[in-house]
Amino acid sequence: MANCKNCAAPLAANTNTCEYCGTRNDVDLHNTQFYSVTQDSGNPCPCCDIPLQTIALEIGRQFYIARCPDCFGLFFEPNELETLLDCSVTHVYNVNFQLLDNINKERYQKETHIHYVKCPVCQILMNRVNFAYRSGVVVDKCRDHGLWLNSGELIHLLEWKKAGGQVSH
Repeated sequence: MANCKNCAAPLAANTNTCEYCGTRNDVDLHNTQFYSVTQDSGNPCPCCDIPLQTIALEIGRQFYIARCPDCFGLFFEPNELETLLDCSVTHVYNVNFQLLDNINKERYQKETHIHYVKCPVCQILMNRVNFAYRSGVVVDKCRDHGLWLNSGELIHLLEWKKAGGQVSH
């Protein structure tokens, strides 16, 4: 579980706003990867319609993804998310089924309004797919340009992989 960078209170699953102090937190990249903002990508955020920033991650090599400075959603080009997961979580050989169930129960949102978003590159509506078929994270995917994660979904995928979710797949 992530903590607020301002007051250190625990953040509820799938949220980036602290319910105690009201601070918006970058829960996906805060304390998970070293990164720096390099420039605006020129492509609009599929949720906020403001320009995405290009983020340089250090994961053994320099790696670039697009991030919304307002909603903290992330846009990955094809195969970049898999690369980030592989570099961030290694050597998982066992599946902790109880932890996987707890992760998905904690992060499941019953009252989620399904909203299709446009690809930041081609502006065509993206398909909604469950990442790796069993992760419990529904991503927006453009067949040609990549996939969009809402804030909190990268943390969910990292926890899922650490618990052996990819091994069970």
